[in-house]
Amino acid sequence: MDGELTVELDKVLYVTGNRGPYQIKQSIICLLACYTIAIPILSIVFIGYVPKHRCASLPNVTFLEDFGINPDHVVDVNIGQCSLGITTNVSGNASHVELPCVNGFHYDVARETSIVSEWDLVCDRAGLAELSQTMLMLGQCIGGCAFTSLADRYGRKPINVACQLTMIVASIGLAFINNIGGFTALRFIIGAAQEGLGLTAYSIFVEMCTTNIRPMAGCSGGLAWTSSVILLAPLAYVMQYYSWRYFQLATVAEHIYGLATYWIFDESLRWLVANNRIDRAEATIKKICKANKTDFEKAKAVLYEQILECKRAATKRKQHLELVPTTAKDEQANLLEKYSNPPAGETVLSGMAEPEKYTILDILKHRDILKITIALSFIWAVNSLTYYGIFLTSSSMSGNRFLNYFLYALVEIPSMICVFFSLKRIGRRTLGVLLHALSGSTLIIAVTLLATIGTTSAGSIGSVVFSLVGKFAITASYNCLFVFTPELFPTNMRNAGIGLLSAVSRIGGILSPFSATLSQVVIWGPGVVFGSCCVLASMLFFLLPETRGRELPTTIAEMREWSQQKRKVSESKQKGQVSEICLEKIKQ
Repeated sequence: MDGELTVELDKVLYVTGNRGPYQIKQSIICLLACYTIAIPILSIVFIGYVPKHRCASLPNVTFLEDFGINPDHVVDVNIGQCSLGITTNVSGNASHVELPCVNGFHYDVARETSIVSEWDLVCDRAGLAELSQTMLMLGQCIGGCAFTSLADRYGRKPINVACQLTMIVASIGLAFINNIGGFTALRFIIGAAQEGLGLTAYSIFVEMCTTNIRPMAGCSGGLAWTSSVILLAPLAYVMQYYSWRYFQLATVAEHIYGLATYWIFDESLRWLVANNRIDRAEATIKKICKANKTDFEKAKAVLYEQILECKRAATKRKQHLELVPTTAKDEQANLLEKYSNPPAGETVLSGMAEPEKYTILDILKHRDILKITIALSFIWAVNSLTYYGIFLTSSSMSGNRFLNYFLYALVEIPSMICVFFSLKRIGRRTLGVLLHALSGSTLIIAVTLLATIGTTSAGSIGSVVFSLVGKFAITASYNCLFVFTPELFPTNMRNAGIGLLSAVSRIGGILSPFSATLSQVVIWGPGVVFGSCCVLASMLFFLLPETRGRELPTTIAEMREWSQQKRKVSESKQKGQVSEICLEKIKQ
């Protein structure tokens, strides 16, 4: 990849002030996207709540004439959950007939409490509410692939704004829909839009951060997600006696900031530079310096210094560029004078090749990136399956459904703290191995207790405790992945890579609602599946390179350099072992 643009932007960001008011404002906008994503996904726990129900009583026995039953012969009507048991007696011969709930259903809550009770999504229509969740996840698959590739090609901001507006319109429309078909279609649209919105916002967030504060960015995103998940519980509790439509409109209030996104949100500086949009990059740097009250001329000089190094390296046809960290003040002044006003029709990067545009298909063309993507695909799918499989069944547990949901959400806070303090000390790959191994082992222990001594008090408590530890670990691993994954893809492939992995992870999300069905057949089934998959995922982390302390890769050439370095280290170790063996033989 000769001539590709590789600018060490961390140097520019340090000069502009990498933790100033500008970064705080942009970070808040990015983190608000977590609320926009989490609430639509998990609101189905409450608006799709399945209340206790039974067939509605018949207005009178003459009502049965329409079904060929003589009301004079009816001796008993047994009202069941999904059927009416009609017992008749004709000349001493008793017979029993099962009829569906011909007069509708009776619920222990108001009919408008959830979509299930309002549209009678029970018995033979059971599962349609879960289907709407499946379609949302399917929308996320498509949105993750489509919108992120578009964001790599046309920029993060325009896709972010478009998805934000789509989310607002579809979410409001959801509160006024009158049938499950339209509800499901809108959930699909919301799923696609929220994936484009969330991933572009996260890409901007990560690309705005320098290497030393990138772990903090990942943990901040995790805390924003967790707080949105937690806040959903008290909101649902307060709105429990109102229609689900009012609850839906209440959740849309969080989207209002999106109407101003176009004017207050900025394009990723890394994307601008990687795509030769130097004029816009310079304008963004000027805006950052103004907000942070730093020296724009110095920052501009550092930017041109990096560009000049790129141009020199491109001339020498180097694939990996080592950039000079600083220059003398007089050199910076000369650079400014030389490049601040280039001749008409000539850009600073004249003579350099245009940066390549990548799509998801390009992942298949490069062995090193393909290997990373395959390993990450399984890890992401396992995380999604386990996380949502544990979460979405919270309302079906014994006890208060709001409290159950709240406790599962609350356990995510210590997991965020764990990731924050561990990433720098342990490293991304090692932490991923430990967390998945912990989640897998504790979930297997939990189901073992449940299957053996689960009927006892100690068995029930132990199972719950180990399940909470498993939930803690899988949540922490999810946040570790959100820091680790963007560091494994070059700039113009980063959004496409994250989008592909996010889409693959939705396979786990699509399957997760069926964990409750599996538990009804085999009570320990879901735990065994979750636990064994987590253990396997922990092993796949060893196929990934460690990224702690590295600059975000800009080109595929850098990714190849990583792999070459890893192979050289491995070969050196092997040669050292062989040398030691030879020396031992000589001594003998």
